[in-house]
Amino acid sequence: MAERLSAARGELRRFLFEHLPVRGFWMRLDEAWRELRSHQRYAPSVETLLGEAVSASVLLAATLKFRGTLTLQLAGDGLVSLLVAQCTHDFAIRAVAHAPERIDGAPGFRELVGDGRLSVTIEADERSARYQGIVALEGSTLAGCLENYFATSEQIPTCIALSADAQLAAGVLLQNLPPSGGAAAQAADIYDPYWPQLRARVAALGSAVLRQGTAEQVLRSVCAEHDCRLFGSSPVRFICRCDAARVQSVLRSLGVAELRGILAEQGAVTVTCEFCGRPYSFDAIDVERLFAAGASPETPQSLN
Repeated sequence: MAERLSAARGELRRFLFEHLPVRGFWMRLDEAWRELRSHQRYAPSVETLLGEAVSASVLLAATLKFRGTLTLQLAGDGLVSLLVAQCTHDFAIRAVAHAPERIDGAPGFRELVGDGRLSVTIEADERSARYQGIVALEGSTLAGCLENYFATSEQIPTCIALSADAQLAAGVLLQNLPPSGGAAAQAADIYDPYWPQLRARVAALGSAVLRQGTAEQVLRSVCAEHDCRLFGSSPVRFICRCDAARVQSVLRSLGVAELRGILAEQGAVTVTCEFCGRPYSFDAIDVERLFAAGASPETPQSLN
């Protein structure tokens, strides 16, 4: 199946504390975040929440060793009835939110999501393995809900900071790694005094620093006196799996009579991808080609 990939990139970087059992990930999206929304229109508050969710999906995928797709989903009774953000093992992203196009004021996180649940689903390519963790949407921020998810479902102490606006989306995640081997007690002694301090520093990161600072600048704010090893960059890209062949297959299943009826009423048949919002438009000639004997796939006009 064809996939539409963007050349635009975001960036993910992993880091380790040299003398503490702590690891972390920093990420930022620029062109990839803007392209993801190029055919979508969201109210600013929804746009911010979607950007935070996309950032979180990248950070969560980075903590795993798998081949497949991680899906972060928020479902509640607030203004945003459903939000889905996906990231693959090689950091290809896509996302969508269901919410009113116009929202007055600047509603907070609880008003946006209401009461509901947060789920993290991991679908691995190998043996079609599937894992899902579900927790209540408890917390005053998405980062807080995700920290609750890790504490409840993964039993891994985790702290997260997320930020997004119309131009940039960014995030940082720290995890305490369980000690192993004979050094477990010593590692625990080292860890205890510093984890609350590290959590506080992550929580204190300003949105501007998080979105606009480099990985090195953000780490200086978090690590301070601790030695850290910062690894190389992994690209993050926007991807959508929609393509003309799939849309044509769906339209053929509707039958020529129904499509001609739509043409008579609307002048064209337009199918819009739910994830990326990209519209595919079929005029009368396109529709007749779909049902012509021995017709080969044609690419309809994409409305940009």
